[in-house]
Amino acid sequence: MTLTRRQSLKSAAALIAAPALVSPWARAQDRFPARPINLICPWPPGGSSDAVVRAIAESLGRALGGAVVTVENKPGAGGTLGASAMLNAKPDGYTLTQLPLGIYRLPHMQKMAFHPVNDLTHIACLTGYTFGIACAADAPFKTVREMVAWAKANPGKLTYGHTGIGTTPHLAFEEFADKAGFSTTSIPYKGSAEILQAILGGQIPVMSGTTEFVPHVQSGKLRFLATLGTGTSPQAAQPHR
Repeated sequence: MTLTRRQSLKSAAALIAAPALVSPWARAQDRFPARPINLICPWPPGGSSDAVVRAIAESLGRALGGAVVTVENKPGAGGTLGASAMLNAKPDGYTLTQLPLGIYRLPHMQKMAFHPVNDLTHIACLTGYTFGIACAADAPFKTVREMVAWAKANPGKLTYGHTGIGTTPHLAFEEFADKAGFSTTSIPYKGSAEILQAILGGQIPVMSGTTEFVPHVQSGKLRFLATLGTGTSPQAAQPHR
């Protein structure tokens, strides 16, 4: 399935894409796949996106009659390294990657060697994510209002981790900070798994990312502050007391 530009920008939180195809996937007399398919996950192992990509790889292998679908992690650069790898891949269907929504913003923010809509073939919309803000249980604030008040009283001292420059967790938090009138120091990580390690290890007091922090909220190690969006997550909205 190929998504239109409007559909891609509006609804895709995570996509599977391949290099732009210049010929049919296979001639009628050829059997596809004839060799392993490489599915690139542009995030570190152990995170929510990695889990989704590995589940897709398993399902894809079964759908293709037991084909081998390997997962290759290429974390960093805000989840864009998978798309960058497509530039050197043959357009034969044997190299796929997951694309985060943030990659579609980049042509409007910086010069790029490729265009995420024009230079890739979009196969399917995978899933959507709930993003949220959490803080360490020992942070000097317990609610969003208290966090804002603390940040205003301590300009530039509120440090938070996010999944990379230009990603949804980064831009959403910065927009919130701008509207609320406080300054921050942001630290980009390669994925939510690394952010969790940092906040649980006491390196940062706040994180903005996917709600895979929920188990740590429920165990009392982190405190849930807010979801980034118009709705709430019933599972995430269980602040530690």
